[in-house]
Amino acid sequence: MIRKLLYVFYSFIRLIVCFCLIILIISVTFSNASDRIYDNPEKSKNPRSGSLKELSLKVSEISQKDISHAIKSTGYRMKTNVTDFGDYKIEANVTDSDIIVIAIHGGKIERGTTELAYALSSRNNYNYYSYLGVKSGGNLNLHVASDKFEEPTALEMVSKSNITLSIHGCAGSEEFTYIGGLDTELGNKIKESLTKYGFTVSDAPKNLAGISPDNIVNKNRNESGIQIELSQGLRTQFLSGGSDELESYVNAISEAINDVQ
Repeated sequence: MIRKLLYVFYSFIRLIVCFCLIILIISVTFSNASDRIYDNPEKSKNPRSGSLKELSLKVSEISQKDISHAIKSTGYRMKTNVTDFGDYKIEANVTDSDIIVIAIHGGKIERGTTELAYALSSRNNYNYYSYLGVKSGGNLNLHVASDKFEEPTALEMVSKSNITLSIHGCAGSEEFTYIGGLDTELGNKIKESLTKYGFTVSDAPKNLAGISPDNIVNKNRNESGIQIELSQGLRTQFLSGGSDELESYVNAISEAINDVQ
């Protein structure tokens, strides 16, 4: 009788231990999955947020600090949403336009790109997306190549657009712009318009040409977009706050887009 009771007792203990182990495994698995989804790009090859729908549930009103130069220079302002992931933020504004302007290396990664994307979007009511580095230092560690950038909100917004402009920064103390991407018709219009407004424009070198089909700018409905590379000198001028160059630049691109619509 005692042997049977001991057998039942130990069986009960083994059952409890097995149950606890199962709960522990499920908890660890869920935790790791959450870390993979919301980890920052220094620990993961690609940044992750939620879907566009999930993003809208988590947003709060953006501080105008990051785009104050764009507002000051152009006078245009729009209401955007921001999700803060600590080292980086994601800003977005969804409109009824079929045009989107993105800055996937925004904030302190390639300074001046968020400002131009914001100014161009707010002037024309285009869709807007920016991935901003906000660390006190080392923001280049947040740089993800355009053909590797798979942040879900950006991909979803771009996939719903017919015209996509991706704003980037490149080296160079002089003021110039490289125009690349697979949308050559619009690209040529933008070159002509910027030149007419007095800006120096060149064809993009191969490494900045934006012609890979894997590049996020070419993942819209037409499978072709425009990659705009701004030199350090031009971006510095935009951020100086003391000139109307940013407004002229926005007007030039806006006119080019209007010409092809």
